[in-house]
Amino acid sequence: MEATNTETFARATAPEDDPKPMPPALLFFAHPDDETIALGGRLGRFGGAHLVHVTDGVPHNENLPKAHGLNSFAEYVNARQVELRHVLEIAGVAGMSRECLGVPDQEASLQLTWLTRRLLLLLHIHHPDVIFTHPYEGGHPDHDACAFAAHHAVELKRFHREPAPLIVEAPFYHASHDGMETGVFLPAGRETPQLRYPLSPREQARKRALLNAFATQHETLRCFPVDEERYRIAPAYEFRRPPHPGGVFYDHHRWGISSHAFCELAWEAGDALEEEMKAACC
Repeated sequence: MEATNTETFARATAPEDDPKPMPPALLFFAHPDDETIALGGRLGRFGGAHLVHVTDGVPHNENLPKAHGLNSFAEYVNARQVELRHVLEIAGVAGMSRECLGVPDQEASLQLTWLTRRLLLLLHIHHPDVIFTHPYEGGHPDHDACAFAAHHAVELKRFHREPAPLIVEAPFYHASHDGMETGVFLPAGRETPQLRYPLSPREQARKRALLNAFATQHETLRCFPVDEERYRIAPAYEFRRPPHPGGVFYDHHRWGISSHAFCELAWEAGDALEEEMKAACC
């Protein structure tokens, strides 16, 4: 199994022009643009993948549309979708299979059990060998909710003795002494295989163009590096505890939830999913 995981990891994270065949993949991200932060240097390799966004990327804040020169939430949602379509066209994967689960932005952590079940259904439909998703790093509650759902859906697959995909994660952002650190992983309790891939000048220019196409997110996306991409096989997480000591990044922002509340919700959802597994044994 370890050798199989290592081989799948190598093929799934290969550069765009690598001749290795891409394993069937499901991209499970919180917001439009997360796929580009994670995979922009090799996004053209994922034309056969299924892309899932949990939210439409538009928080329910009445001031946000006006801040972007838009008149309504509907206009903002449409702008985000137009940006995403343009990015996929630039990357050469305009026809890739994709869907949005419609969870309100900043509220994915309120639906951990539903999100896990929905992802489990998608795994049964698409049969991926690998899931690309977020690490549990306390950067954004929607990111942490994706990590929770991915790990628990895979655990349910294993419980039912079904083939389970490998979870591969890319770093996004987490709290640091300077405020926010991007592009590097938090240390994990158990180290797993990692890849650090410096992007060529051509790959950097392409990734920069993809990120720039998300015009409404310019201020946020300019904080992310374009000189390299990193991946690792996801370690085991204890979602009932914060991912690191001290306040996580979203504890310092009004994003609908605290790390303490997230861990309480993870505890409740974990118990509910465990009860489902116990009931299946009876």
